[in-house]
Amino acid sequence: MQYERLLSLLEQTAEKLSIRIDYDDLQKGEVSTPGGFFKLRGEKYILIHRDLSVKEKVDLLCRILAEMDTENTHLPPEIRERIERVRHRGTSQQ
Repeated sequence: MQYERLLSLLEQTAEKLSIRIDYDDLQKGEVSTPGGFFKLRGEKYILIHRDLSVKEKVDLLCRILAEMDTENTHLPPEIRERIERVRHRGTSQQ
């Protein structure tokens, strides 16, 4: 499926940006989030709820990576286009 391929490319993009991705259960107890970006002891992480659909994981990763500086990072064209679309939507809503 295309979304599985996109997810793999987005995970590779995060790796190029020195960001570690982990999948965990983020909707238990008082915590209920699809995921997000954080830094811990100087390391960058993206934590994603493991039970999201592949499409939801792709959408979340695109939103998170759109906040990162990817200008000097080689990205596959389809990934760059998706990230730029998210960035454009974000600036047009302000």
